[in-house]
Amino acid sequence: MLTANTKKGDKICLANEYTRATLEYWRRSEEFFCPMCGGRLMIKLGEKRIFHFSHMSAACLESNFEKESAYHLAGKKKLFQWLVRQNIPAAVEQYDPRIRQRPDITFQYENRCYALEFQCSTIPENLFIKRTENYLQANYIPLWILGGSRVPAHIGGTVTLSGFDYLFLQSSSGSPGVIPYFCPELGLFSFIQNPMPCSTAKAFASIKKIPLHQVSLNSLLSPSLSGSLDLNQWQKSLERSKLAIGGNPKSAYKPFLSELYNAGLNVFLLPPEIGLPGYFAPAISTFPVIWQTYIYLDLLAKKEPGSLLSTGEAAAGIYRRVEKGNIGLRRLPLAKEMSVEKAAGEYLEMLAAFGVLAQRGEREFLLQKELAFPKNNAEQSSMAEAFYRKYK
Repeated sequence: MLTANTKKGDKICLANEYTRATLEYWRRSEEFFCPMCGGRLMIKLGEKRIFHFSHMSAACLESNFEKESAYHLAGKKKLFQWLVRQNIPAAVEQYDPRIRQRPDITFQYENRCYALEFQCSTIPENLFIKRTENYLQANYIPLWILGGSRVPAHIGGTVTLSGFDYLFLQSSSGSPGVIPYFCPELGLFSFIQNPMPCSTAKAFASIKKIPLHQVSLNSLLSPSLSGSLDLNQWQKSLERSKLAIGGNPKSAYKPFLSELYNAGLNVFLLPPEIGLPGYFAPAISTFPVIWQTYIYLDLLAKKEPGSLLSTGEAAAGIYRRVEKGNIGLRRLPLAKEMSVEKAAGEYLEMLAAFGVLAQRGEREFLLQKELAFPKNNAEQSSMAEAFYRKYK
């Protein structure tokens, strides 16, 4: 812990730069207590870890769930000092008895209260959701930042993201999606920008690294995103996805393959309009080529040219598939802009841009033509090459 109460009730925060001599004097002359449980604390003034308080006996439940590493303590301290340098009123480890939680940092900005959590270890998804919901109920805006040691490798334009990583995905009306990381050892923010899933674990994304002193709170809350998708790399990834799905007859995707077979289709002979990238696709954890094929089977294939269809119909079809276990969804508590409806609508808008549909309203479309399916691998390759070249 970085914060303690004195016997007189004064609050001491070690995120403020006290000298070792001052702290050694306090350790000899003062008593310190946990702001949550009232238990006795001692000051730890080691050479390897940053100065901190530690319970002298068993800690209270609120502070004992996660043992804080030196990396975590250092990040919390640097982020607090970063806010103070911007003249933003902030407090470290301010316990809120209403929700029995102790955010790493609380602060006020533009008349709104924020709860910042610097998360270096993996915690259960349900606990993350519960903490986030509690903050919202207590009128905090939750701001979760991952430890910089967790930044995934950026290989071939892709990153590997777990379901836990996606919990930190933030979005707003002007920002499709960003996952923030901070490394206290390097004093560096890293931002994974606009992740577009190409499989359950991999996503195309750009990574932006910025030194702490060059990042303002406003730019953290409303980041300026950059980067673009390499469609050639996406096309190659799509072919690998099809191989992963259909290359093994005993794969977990056998029900999907069987349904394709019964419809007279082949996963390797799908038109290029099925399996497209999307900014809002993180809401769905299943391969894009699978959930978009289901939109074709459940909606487009059942309509005649000239028929109307809607985003609501496409989204409802996805939810039915979720109930059947055909499609998986991701929980994105910080990305309210990401939803099945947004992903479905974005896909229909792309089909409209490619001439398959014609948009008749914000959520309504007219089917202009049926999708053309290739008859063999050579034809599929030729159609895909022409499609990606045209819409690059």
